[in-house]
Amino acid sequence: MDAIDALMTRRSYSRGSLLQPAPNRAELAQILQTAMTVPDHGNLKPWRFVVIQGQGMKDLEGLLRSIYDGEVENEEYFQRFIEEIINTPMMICVYSAINQDTSVSVLDQQLAGAAACEHILLAAHAMGFGGIWHSQETDDALRQMLQMGEEDQVLGVISLGTPKRTSLAKRKSFVDYTFEWNQEDGLQPWK
Repeated sequence: MDAIDALMTRRSYSRGSLLQPAPNRAELAQILQTAMTVPDHGNLKPWRFVVIQGQGMKDLEGLLRSIYDGEVENEEYFQRFIEEIINTPMMICVYSAINQDTSVSVLDQQLAGAAACEHILLAAHAMGFGGIWHSQETDDALRQMLQMGEEDQVLGVISLGTPKRTSLAKRKSFVDYTFEWNQEDGLQPWK
């Protein structure tokens, strides 16, 4: 698959539609290596990857249950969430590892980490896998579980596997979201 084809055909698949196999170790290494190629002001690599699969998924279930037991407002939703989690072939948690000893802004560092998330999804897609990128609030329990620093934030939890069935997503045209600017005419819709 060439790069433009991968970009134009990538879509998100719900966790429930992802089956085994997940990427094997060699495939995963290649996927994660692509994430190391993102634009990264200062070449700081301000992200960390935590791969969870197999027994790790079962361990995650137990940990989530112990952390959030009695804390959730909707128990039925929580049970469905747990079922989705334990049936997900692989998850990669990407979190920011902010370097405070640099002139590179926190925002630049977080955006580089977000670009790493997108590269993971694109590389997985190019290799025939499907995935989805979920956001996740960074609470103290998660921070402790992943041994994150105080300033670090989860940038994404990426679920990967083989889609039950593939399909193309309907895409909107960029035209409605693009403008041109010059001093004389100001901001004008793309033509």
